Amino acid sequence: GLAYYDKGEYDRAIFDYTKAIEINPNDTEIYYNLGLAYDKKSKTDETGYDDSIGMEEPEKEKLPPKTKLLKEEALKRKGDYLEFTDIIFETLFPVLFKYYDEHPVGRAVLHNFSDSLVSDIKVSLFVKRYMDSPKRCDAPNELDADEESTINLLALFTDSVLDITEGTKVAADIILSYTYKNNEYRNTIVKTVEIYDRNATVWDDNRKAAAFVTAREPAVLKFSKFVAGVIRGKGGAAVNQNLRMAMAIHEALSLYGMSYVVDPVSPYSEFSKKKEAVDFLQFPRQSLEYKAGDCDDLSIMYNTMLESLGIETAFITIPGHIFIAFSIDMTPQEARKTFGKADDLIFRNKKTWVPVEVTQIDDGFLNAWQIGAKQWREAVAKKKEGFYPIHDSWKVYEPVGLPAEAVSINLPSRDKIISNYVKEVTEFIDREISTKVALIQAEINKSGESSKSINRLGVLYARYGLFDKAEKEFQRILLKNETYIHALLNMGNIRFLEQDMDGALEYYERAYEISPHYPYTVLSMARVNHELENYGIVKKLYDKLKTTDQDLASKYAYLVLQGEEAVRAAKVGELKQAVIWDEE
Repeated sequence: GLAYYDKGEYDRAIFDYTKAIEINPNDTEIYYNLGLAYDKKSKTDETGYDDSIGMEEPEKEKLPPKTKLLKEEALKRKGDYLEFTDIIFETLFPVLFKYYDEHPVGRAVLHNFSDSLVSDIKVSLFVKRYMDSPKRCDAPNELDADEESTINLLALFTDSVLDITEGTKVAADIILSYTYKNNEYRNTIVKTVEIYDRNATVWDDNRKAAAFVTAREPAVLKFSKFVAGVIRGKGGAAVNQNLRMAMAIHEALSLYGMSYVVDPVSPYSEFSKKKEAVDFLQFPRQSLEYKAGDCDDLSIMYNTMLESLGIETAFITIPGHIFIAFSIDMTPQEARKTFGKADDLIFRNKKTWVPVEVTQIDDGFLNAWQIGAKQWREAVAKKKEGFYPIHDSWKVYEPVGLPAEAVSINLPSRDKIISNYVKEVTEFIDREISTKVALIQAEINKSGESSKSINRLGVLYARYGLFDKAEKEFQRILLKNETYIHALLNMGNIRFLEQDMDGALEYYERAYEISPHYPYTVLSMARVNHELENYGIVKKLYDKLKTTDQDLASKYAYLVLQGEEAVRAAKVGELKQAVIWDEE
């Protein structure tokens, strides 16, 4: 029948199809083909012209009248009163396997070919090997005669799909059950579904890249926690902690040997313009292993490192490029007061963000920040910017970690990380305070080098951790006036932060002798004696502090405790590494 149909001999085709139905009266495809032959014959008979050549075969969902009638007859004979007349599957991406639990992997049109109501309808989808059990799909409970409904097909995949390193095709079972005239029916339709490899994605929604930001990846945690431990307590304490951590990670990645390499097969600059083009993105673990990546790969890795340390991040997109931003946990108002150049920052969602051009991995963090800020400003001016916070994106595209696998990571030298990190922090501080230093220097000259003005300069340096410069200013005062209490206290603070408790005690005692009722001298003496475990002295000083400054006493209440209990209380209040710089 098929051979005669292809040659346009529709009478012979009809004859053979009819014979085939006599042999197999429940084969719906034969009925369908018989209907097509009738339709072709009727058109030929009416026009005298066989128009089958070059004419597209009618789509199954748009059946001609004769074909539709024959199809219905076949369904009745077979007992399939409900049937899917159209099934379409999307191409699937393993990295989005969590997403498919609530978002369709395909759609199917379910049609009631019977002459009465069909009820208790249930539709499920099952893909062997990659699903533990069928996923129930949202279908209407019942359909009237000749009624149809579109069903969204969902799939709850297991993480075994992440083992797919080359695209593959799998069989998907669509399971249908229903009740017709008190009889239960069940049918399974098998369709082919294409699944891409685990690194594949498309840029129709830039938030999808967030699925690759796997902050709990062991290799990432090993790297980021190591760096965080190396720089703990180093650098200017006055510099925002998130900013310092981002500097350290950037410098550590550079020392690690990370390189920016444009992907010759799927560069972001080209694939981001083609919303349906399939791109290859690296998981952070892979980037650490390869020590190289495109702009999208490096953005994913850098964001993952920061997120693993509790720093919120975002993707920034501009035409043909992607880079990152991270939050510094400051309101825009606070940031504008703190930073010298507010136009190098991004203010979004009542938060302050620092943009970083991740491809500038070898030229220092501050350079990468400046380039990122420039690109952001230019894109905003053209209204071409995209800003995608990772935490918001995760609400739709959850992070997906690769299956466990050992990755060899040779961590950079501690000394080199510290050296590069301190250099960047110092350069940032110099840039930030240069204007303030100039103003205070002018004030010092104008005042005839007053101790008050010099002390202000010393405090400015000290707050940014520039203790050598700060000490130089404080000693400059004490050479002229050894009883200047504010310089004595500030020198004691420097020794205290350097863990030189005997040196701190020496300066604090000199200040206490001069002004034994000044709250800051009382507090300083209590704190240093607490560190030296002179708890009897501490109790007397703390009782005195409560009478001179109740607020200070409440803030430093850990002083009434001893040993580990006191250490824990001080850490909770973040007081252990904090001092009060005394600025007259």
